[in-house]
Amino acid sequence: MVIRIVIAGESQCETFAQVCLVADYISQNLPNFCYEQIKKSVLEWQAWLSKINQKNKWHHINSPIVWKEMLMKGSKPVYIGGASEFLEYCYSYYNFDAFMASSKFCGLVKNFGQYQEKLKVETFSKPTAEFSKVIASEMKPNEKCHKNIVITISGVSNPLAIHILSGLLEMSNLGLSKVYIYDKDCSAEHMELVERQCNYIMTCNSGKTVKYVEKLGMALTHTNLLIILDHVLFNFFSHDLPMGEWLKMNKKKMQNIALIINTSASREMFVMFPNVGPACYNATVLIDKTILDHRNIVVATSDLGLEISSVAAEIAEIPLRNMYCPPVWGFVGINHLVDICTTVHKYNSFEPYKRYYKVRNSSLKIGTLTPEMRTMEYLMLSDESLWEKVSRNQAKRAKDQIAINKALAVLNVIKVWLFDVRTDQIVNLGIKCNGTFGLKFKGIFSQPARFVNGHWLPAEDFLLPRDRQMKLCYLDKMAEFVMTLNRNSLPNIIPRNFCFCKTQVLKKKIGW
Repeated sequence: MVIRIVIAGESQCETFAQVCLVADYISQNLPNFCYEQIKKSVLEWQAWLSKINQKNKWHHINSPIVWKEMLMKGSKPVYIGGASEFLEYCYSYYNFDAFMASSKFCGLVKNFGQYQEKLKVETFSKPTAEFSKVIASEMKPNEKCHKNIVITISGVSNPLAIHILSGLLEMSNLGLSKVYIYDKDCSAEHMELVERQCNYIMTCNSGKTVKYVEKLGMALTHTNLLIILDHVLFNFFSHDLPMGEWLKMNKKKMQNIALIINTSASREMFVMFPNVGPACYNATVLIDKTILDHRNIVVATSDLGLEISSVAAEIAEIPLRNMYCPPVWGFVGINHLVDICTTVHKYNSFEPYKRYYKVRNSSLKIGTLTPEMRTMEYLMLSDESLWEKVSRNQAKRAKDQIAINKALAVLNVIKVWLFDVRTDQIVNLGIKCNGTFGLKFKGIFSQPARFVNGHWLPAEDFLLPRDRQMKLCYLDKMAEFVMTLNRNSLPNIIPRNFCFCKTQVLKKKIGW
């Protein structure tokens, strides 16, 4: 059953143009969304609307009018309403919200008719030679799709694991043949339950895609990628646990995993850490203790950029879809910098023709749009409320939403790494430093990275961070300092609420 949305309105109605713009945006992002536009002149509109009302027994008054109908003979149209009802319909059915500030809507709807004409010309024009090359390259079968990729996830008790598993099962058509799950802290009954639930999902493989193993070494003998979720949580309410002690506990856990890797795994195996616990610290420990190629051990850190993207787009009043993920720098899990100043966004520069200043209601083209890439520094320079809004959003956000961002960061790297090699794509990754960007640290450090000749390397042509409050050299020195921490190098961390309670007790004792 296919449903078509019909939007009808006056040709000079700005609200009609706004509704058409929303429908056009949804149709580009949802292929099953189908809509038709009926445009009537000012003289024809009232007479045409009266006929529609009489035919369908409606009582609509203003422009535009929106209804839906099934694409089959004898179906009756179902009335939706005007512009506000249509936007409410889009929100309830497609979870669509305004993607651009209302102040910018006004400037765009005036020229929406010409914008659509431009799209038609571009869509039906003959493809250029460069475009033909891109199409040809896309149609070439991916060599890695024919391989049987095996992935192992260690630490499945982490809530993040279920989100990663659901994303991996969708990659079975790309060449993923098996996913092994392991967790030494979970009972066999729980692991079998996870395995059974995952195998209800239909995949392209004939047998079970997800398999529980009792020993990690058994799975690593033929694993292409190991995803490590194991880490020791830092308990902020445990006043007897110094930071150095917490890091040593994580180090011991990584040393145990490294022992299993050295015994059972292939030297060509890839290892990925999601952003959980002291991720870069754990990855650096693993580099020192394993026989694996150091360039094959990474930390997925793009989730930190995804967390602030929506807030930054709202402040800068730009569409989120035109904004790239902000670069993430630092020893993630201990401290980091998300640099909004060097975040890149797409911008269409408008160059009007001379006739635009002379004739306001011309039916001819009024100018040209030139796509550009700009950094967001000039949009964020005068607004310092970004991090306040981000912290408020994180306080309101559920744990599942944070886990989804972390899972997306992992899955995007896997698609590039194992299934869809595109050497031009830059992602945020914790990788081993090689001196690029002036970094002297010899361990894992989050930075913009590019996939080159089968390995992740720093994207040396990327901009250095321009944050006014935190410098890259500070993050570099902090990473070196953390790796040399002893168990009691730092005092215990005391939560603020604990300090408040302790102060109140002290005041009562001294009679304040």
